[in-house]
Amino acid sequence: MRTGILNRQITIQHLTTTTDASADATETWNTDAVVRASVEQMDGSRFMNVDELVDKAVYKIRLWDNSYGVNIRIVYGLLTLYPFKPPTVNPDRSGRDIMTIYATTKR
Repeated sequence: MRTGILNRQITIQHLTTTTDASADATETWNTDAVVRASVEQMDGSRFMNVDELVDKAVYKIRLWDNSYGVNIRIVYGLLTLYPFKPPTVNPDRSGRDIMTIYATTKR
Protein backbone atom coordinates (compact mmCIF):
# COMPACT_ATOMS: atom_id res chain seq x y z
CA MET A 1 0.00 0.00 0.00
CA ARG A 2 1.36 3.41 -0.88
CA THR A 3 1.88 5.62 2.15
CA GLY A 4 0.42 8.61 0.30
CA ILE A 5 -3.08 7.20 0.56
CA LEU A 6 -2.89 7.16 4.37
CA ASN A 7 -3.93 10.80 4.37
CA ARG A 8 -6.59 10.81 7.09
CA GLN A 9 -6.28 10.74 10.86
CA ILE A 10 -8.63 8.43 12.76
CA THR A 11 -9.06 7.52 16.42
CA ILE A 12 -9.59 3.87 17.29
CA GLN A 13 -11.50 3.18 20.49
CA HIS A 14 -12.36 -0.11 22.19
CA LEU A 15 -15.36 -0.99 24.34
CA THR A 16 -14.87 -1.81 28.00
CA THR A 17 -17.75 -3.21 30.06
CA THR A 18 -17.57 -3.16 33.85
CA THR A 19 -20.07 -4.60 36.31
CA ASP A 20 -20.58 -3.11 39.77
CA ALA A 21 -21.70 -4.87 42.96
CA SER A 22 -25.39 -4.54 42.08
CA ALA A 23 -24.78 -6.27 38.69
CA ASP A 24 -25.30 -3.08 36.69
CA ALA A 25 -23.13 -2.99 33.57
CA THR A 26 -21.40 0.20 32.47
CA GLU A 27 -19.97 0.54 28.98
CA THR A 28 -17.16 3.00 28.26
CA TRP A 29 -15.12 3.72 25.14
CA ASN A 30 -11.36 4.07 25.66
CA THR A 31 -8.97 5.45 23.06
CA ASP A 32 -6.44 2.91 21.79
CA ALA A 33 -4.61 5.01 19.23
CA VAL A 34 -4.70 7.89 16.80
CA VAL A 35 -3.40 6.58 13.46
CA ARG A 36 -3.08 7.51 9.80
CA ALA A 37 -5.51 5.70 7.50
CA SER A 38 -7.24 5.66 4.17
CA VAL A 39 -10.98 6.37 4.50
CA GLU A 40 -13.19 5.81 1.46
CA GLN A 41 -16.98 6.05 1.37
CA MET A 42 -18.29 2.97 -0.42
CA ASP A 43 -22.07 3.38 -0.25
CA GLY A 44 -24.71 5.60 1.28
CA SER A 45 -28.45 5.83 1.68
CA ARG A 46 -31.10 8.02 3.27
CA PHE A 47 -34.40 6.64 4.55
CA MET A 48 -37.27 7.36 6.92
CA ASN A 49 -37.34 5.47 10.20
CA VAL A 50 -40.16 6.23 12.66
CA ASP A 51 -40.67 9.78 11.38
CA GLU A 52 -36.94 10.48 11.41
CA LEU A 53 -34.71 10.97 8.36
CA VAL A 54 -31.71 8.65 8.77
CA ASP A 55 -28.46 8.73 6.80
CA LYS A 56 -26.46 5.52 6.62
CA ALA A 57 -23.07 5.34 4.94
CA VAL A 58 -20.56 2.52 4.54
CA TYR A 59 -16.83 3.28 4.70
CA LYS A 60 -13.75 1.23 3.83
CA ILE A 61 -10.87 2.03 6.20
CA ARG A 62 -7.34 0.77 5.56
CA LEU A 63 -4.37 1.14 7.90
CA TRP A 64 -1.05 -0.47 8.73
CA ASP A 65 -1.80 -2.46 11.84
CA ASN A 66 -3.35 -5.71 12.95
CA SER A 67 -3.80 -5.34 16.69
CA TYR A 68 -7.47 -4.36 16.92
CA GLY A 69 -10.30 -6.72 17.74
CA VAL A 70 -14.00 -6.67 17.06
CA ASN A 71 -15.22 -4.42 19.90
CA ILE A 72 -13.95 -1.20 18.36
CA ARG A 73 -15.29 1.98 16.88
CA ILE A 74 -13.58 4.60 14.74
CA VAL A 75 -13.89 8.32 15.23
CA TYR A 76 -13.20 10.17 11.98
CA GLY A 77 -13.84 13.89 12.13
CA LEU A 78 -17.44 14.31 13.27
CA LEU A 79 -18.35 10.71 12.35
CA THR A 80 -18.42 7.72 14.65
CA LEU A 81 -18.10 4.55 12.61
CA TYR A 82 -18.95 1.03 13.81
CA PRO A 83 -17.51 -2.05 12.05
CA PHE A 84 -20.22 -4.37 10.77
CA LYS A 85 -17.94 -7.34 10.12
CA PRO A 86 -14.59 -8.43 11.61
CA PRO A 87 -11.49 -6.61 10.32
CA THR A 88 -9.36 -8.46 7.76
CA VAL A 89 -5.57 -8.44 7.66
CA ASN A 90 -3.51 -9.05 4.53
CA PRO A 91 0.19 -8.46 3.88
CA ASP A 92 1.18 -6.00 1.18
CA ARG A 93 4.16 -6.39 -1.17
CA SER A 94 6.58 -5.11 1.47
CA GLY A 95 5.37 -7.66 4.02
CA ARG A 96 3.58 -5.19 6.30
CA ASP A 97 0.10 -6.06 7.49
CA ILE A 98 -2.73 -3.97 6.07
CA MET A 99 -5.94 -4.02 8.09
CA THR A 100 -9.18 -3.38 6.22
CA ILE A 101 -12.28 -2.41 8.19
CA TYR A 102 -15.77 -1.95 6.74
CA ALA A 103 -17.75 0.34 9.02
CA THR A 104 -21.06 2.17 9.01
CA THR A 105 -22.37 5.31 10.65
CA LYS A 106 -25.34 3.55 12.26
CA ARG A 107 -25.51 0.24 14.10
